[in-house]
This record gives sequence, C-alpha cells and structure tokens, in this order.
Amino acid sequence: MNNFENKRVLITGATGLLGYNLTNHLIKSKNVHVTAISRSLKKLRKCFSIHKDNTRFSYIEHDVSSPLYLFDYPVDYIFHAASPQENKIISESPVDVINANILGTMNCIDFLINQEIEHNVKGRLVLFSSVTIYGNNTTTNLVVKETDTSLTEKIESIGASYSQSKRMSEVIARAYSKQFNLDVVTSRLSTVYGDTLIKTDTAFFEFINNAILGQDIHINKSANPRRDNIYLDDAISGLLLIALKGKTNEVYNVSSNGELENFQAVDEIASIIAEETNKIFGTTRSRVKVINNDFNKVKRQPGIILDNTKLKKLGWTLKTSFKDGIAKTLQLNIPKTVKKPF
Repeated sequence: MNNFENKRVLITGATGLLGYNLTNHLIKSKNVHVTAISRSLKKLRKCFSIHKDNTRFSYIEHDVSSPLYLFDYPVDYIFHAASPQENKIISESPVDVINANILGTMNCIDFLINQEIEHNVKGRLVLFSSVTIYGNNTTTNLVVKETDTSLTEKIESIGASYSQSKRMSEVIARAYSKQFNLDVVTSRLSTVYGDTLIKTDTAFFEFINNAILGQDIHINKSANPRRDNIYLDDAISGLLLIALKGKTNEVYNVSSNGELENFQAVDEIASIIAEETNKIFGTTRSRVKVINNDFNKVKRQPGIILDNTKLKKLGWTLKTSFKDGIAKTLQLNIPKTVKKPF
C-alpha cells in the first residue's frame, strides 16, 4: 500500500507491537517521511538504529502524556498507538494508563489543531482503540458491531483504567471532530498477535519462548474466554486502509471476525503453539507439550467477536489463519543459532 508517498507520518508508541511494525512498514514504503515517538530513548535506539542514516526517518524521546510541540514541518497523519497494555502495568499503575490514553489523545489533537493554525495543513488522527470498549460481561459468544457500545467493563474491575480511558479517548476525539472539525478516524482492534523486537510480559510471548526452547507450556489461569485474534500483518493492512479511506469520525473494527480459526482461548492458543513448534522441529528433539495443571477444571468462558464488515467494505480482506500466524511468529523468533529442520 503505497498511497502514503510524499506524506509525513507521526507514530506514537513506536516501540510497541503495532507501533514498531507499522513504523518499519512505512519506512520501507516509497518516499514516506516517518517520525517515531516513544518515551524510552533506549528502546528507540534498539528498534531503529538500522535506520539512523535514513533521511526520511527520525525518532523522538517523548511521553505523549506531556504536550507535543509542533515540528518545523507539518504531518499528514498521526497514528496514535501509545498505550500501556501489559496486565501488570494496568493493575499496578492505572493512573499512568489513564494519562497515556486520555492525555495522549488530547495532546495529539492539540498538535493537529495548532498545526493547522501554524502551517495551514490539516492532518488526520488515526486513533487506536480496543476491543475492551465492548466490555466482557457476555454470557454467550457475542458478535458486536461498531455501534454496540452499551456493554462496558465494571469500574471496579482491574482493567477498567484501560478500557474506560480508551472509551473516553473516543468520546474526546468525536467531540473535537464535531465541534472543531478535527479529522479523526478510529480503529477498534481485537487481540493482535505476532512478532516484535521488544517483547512484552505476556502469556503469549511466554508460550512462544518456552516452545522454541523445547520447554513444555504451563497454563495457570482462573478464566478462559475465547478471543477474537488477528495477526499483526492483517491488523496493519487494516490500519493503513482506515487511514487512507476511512470516513472522518467513523469507527472501524480491525478484527478477524473469528474467521480462519482466529477465535481461540488461552488453552487452545497454547496447544496450537505446541503443535506448530513440533511441526517445525520434527523429530530433532522432544515434543513440546501443554501442561494444564488445574486448568482443566476451568470452564471455558464465552467471548466477543468483532464484526469487521465495515472494514471489508473499504476493500480489506483477512489473509492469515491462526495457525499460519503462529507458525510465522515462531519462525521469526527462532534464534539463528538454532538449526531449523527444513
């Protein structure tokens, strides 16, 4: 997708799963100027040192919860991906989560408003929202459209700081669009999986790492809902399409719709990771197994599927099955020192 040619793009949260891969995708595109933002200079250098001589790329150490000052040049798009997502951060530092989501969104909006005044260039904000907007209080597998926002997470729940601040970010962006003609389009992402340079502390990457090392995957969890998963490449293609073709002030689910076996629970994900790992290594070593401990006693809970019809109408298609996505992730994570049997 090369319609970003001669455009200037700003990406917040550029060292995260989506931000990092989106940044690299656009850097490789023809004549796109990319500025990456992260609050960690160390992570920026680790992620993008290979691009240090690229005159179309730059990075800035900055916390988006602080005001974002104008550059000497205007930007055409802001992809606002900055948001803490690790469960530990959400549970232990909820105020930081709220600041990143709400203040971060406000600062991106202020940047675009000030830019239009200073440079007479109207940029577009691509807001990254979340499946958590739809809550998790379902008693049956539920398919939700972009208008189905009456469900919400309880405010006393551990994840409320994340889900409610994502929800408020959407409200803020919509209000600015209505009152001040802000050009914003919102993506509600389901659970995105795939490879990235800096791994987060999640069960998914723990499973991947253990499997590659030939260790059994242990599952210890009190809840087991199915999730609408989407492979990273499919998510990025959806985000780019929304940026280019999405209607102002509209919301688009970026999801698998549960298609191509992408509607999976934790135990099913672990089993597929073990299965795909064993295919890769064959008989060259002991097979990786899933150890459920007391997990078999946990009843699988229903989950939420995000209807992606609206995104498909823009011309998007889901390409990656869950098993193929897991296989790709494993291949990208196998160290070069480990001999692959093919």
